[in-house]
Amino acid sequence: MVYVRTATTAREYRAPRIEVGGRVRSRLRGVIAAALALTGAAWGAPALAQACHGAPSGVRLFIDVQGVRSNAGFVVANLYGPDKHKWLADNGWLGVWRDPSKPGTETLCLYLPAPGSYALVMFQDANADGDLNLGPFGPTEGYGFSNNVRPFLLPPSLKSALFSAGPGDTRLQIRLHYP
Repeated sequence: MVYVRTATTAREYRAPRIEVGGRVRSRLRGVIAAALALTGAAWGAPALAQACHGAPSGVRLFIDVQGVRSNAGFVVANLYGPDKHKWLADNGWLGVWRDPSKPGTETLCLYLPAPGSYALVMFQDANADGDLNLGPFGPTEGYGFSNNVRPFLLPPSLKSALFSAGPGDTRLQIRLHYP
């Protein structure tokens, strides 16, 4: 029996019991054991699978974003399809996702609509204004493209940034470049 003290009285609390296979087990014990097993906190086991952005599908993309300099703002992923007329156009993306910035390498997980060809633009939105800020000589925040295309004076072509994603999981590494 466990007693829980409230502000003015003590009341008796008994964990609900359930019978499983002829044995009586405490539901509370089962919940605690399940929580420890899932988090692995007690034994240093790996954490649960990473949560993915987007509508669940059979195609997942894991993006290792390398070179994040600070924890300011967000790391943003803009996903484009193979249509060259929508590449880098305002609202031409298939989806935009963001996670809080963490220095070093950060991994984002995205569900893709279907297997196919895609291109990514990644950037660190350090001031959290929702845009890749540009100055007279190009971006003023860290940025990168799929296939680690490094543009010179002009944005990269869609063809140079396209990658293929098949059914299941695909992993990309994108290095951010800073001015």
